[in-house]
Amino acid sequence: RATWRHKAAVEAKKALSLGKSILSGRSTFVYPTDEDEES
Repeated sequence: RATWRHKAAVEAKKALSLGKSILSGRSTFVYPTDEDEES
């Protein structure tokens, strides 16, 4: 029942930290995902 809420919270946290790192200029657009490979 609360799974979607948890997922949404996790995604929001990820997006927030990603946005923060971009805003502070620390990110070179490296996305923290489960996949390490680019095809």
